[in-house]
Amino acid sequence: MAPFKCGPDYIDSQHLARAAGSTVENLDAVMLTQRALEQVFARGCHGRDMALVEGVMGLFDGIEPRRFGGSSYDVAVQLGLPVVAVLNASSCSYTIAALLRGLQSLCQATPLVGAIVNQVASSNHERLIRSALELHTDIPLLGCVPRQSSPLAPSRHLGIATAPEMDENYYETCANLVEQHIDLDALSAIHLTLAPQWQPENTPPATRLCAVARDEAFSFYYQANLRELEERGFALRFFSPLAGETVPEADCIYMGGGYPELHAPRLSAQHDLHQWLRQHSAAGRPLLAECGGMMLLTKGIWDSQGHFHPMAGIFDASCRMTDRRQALGYVRVQEPAALAGLVGHEFHYSVLEDVQKPCAFALEKVTNGKRSQDGFIRDRTVAGYVHFHFGSEPSLLDWLLAEN
Repeated sequence: MAPFKCGPDYIDSQHLARAAGSTVENLDAVMLTQRALEQVFARGCHGRDMALVEGVMGLFDGIEPRRFGGSSYDVAVQLGLPVVAVLNASSCSYTIAALLRGLQSLCQATPLVGAIVNQVASSNHERLIRSALELHTDIPLLGCVPRQSSPLAPSRHLGIATAPEMDENYYETCANLVEQHIDLDALSAIHLTLAPQWQPENTPPATRLCAVARDEAFSFYYQANLRELEERGFALRFFSPLAGETVPEADCIYMGGGYPELHAPRLSAQHDLHQWLRQHSAAGRPLLAECGGMMLLTKGIWDSQGHFHPMAGIFDASCRMTDRRQALGYVRVQEPAALAGLVGHEFHYSVLEDVQKPCAFALEKVTNGKRSQDGFIRDRTVAGYVHFHFGSEPSLLDWLLAEN
């Protein structure tokens, strides 16, 4: 099976990958053109007999209301994906039929072919829901999942706990619930309305080395970004900042987001790591640090208890954790001019403080035009809160790797 996740999500993608035993591709209709989106989907489907795409937020929740651009529905329309609606039945019964009819009335460019209802309180609750759907809709009910006595996965400020933190019992419990309460035969019989088309291309031999941070503190990467690096002739070598690992021979360093704030004391103690990052940056070799990666490159992190943890200090600023979300959504680059129009996504609970030089990126929020400043550029070291997709146009990777 080929698993996919709509939108700029990392945590759900990790869970899908672990549950499916396969890499997961993100399908993003805001950062990617339709052609790029089709290619990501087709490549992920190649050699598989089934595709499962998990949506994001509500079916029509996107960046604009006329055609619901950027929503799960938009992705479904562009890729020819039939829709199965998953509805929460908490504190309602017959109203589920009205909700489903409403979704169906707006789902005009791709078929709504089934429904799954969760948070079902009892067998009687299920009976009420089934009778309402049979009487008032023509949409098959593919399953009713019972309410659980407690959350299956703990949560924190960026969402549920990450996949590496969960034991195998979590996935077994989820699999058992699906097997017992969802009609998998009916689900697997649903067909795409468009056949994905992709021709395999030969990956060039690796002539350069990219060190990619990956451990409990840094794990937020789009699979397509890692693949894009390989297709540009980079061999990937994963290293653990938490363990103080370094890759001095690396031509390029890529540090994604994650939860460095949860491991700040340990990261602060990795002086050899800090020295390597400073030397790599000073040598003018490419270094891209997104969100949590950027936090490691500042002078330090103020944690939620008010303790300061020194970091690499490449940029003369610090980060402070807050108890409120500071940013969420798509932004479009205005400056630097070479990247004007590039769209990325931000989601963070920290702020930059004591910034001693102007930020390098001028941004505009896609949904409301609100302006903001973000990030730093020093030679070929680029760091900021925004996560970018390497398949976007213009390409951040083209710009970062360009020889000066």
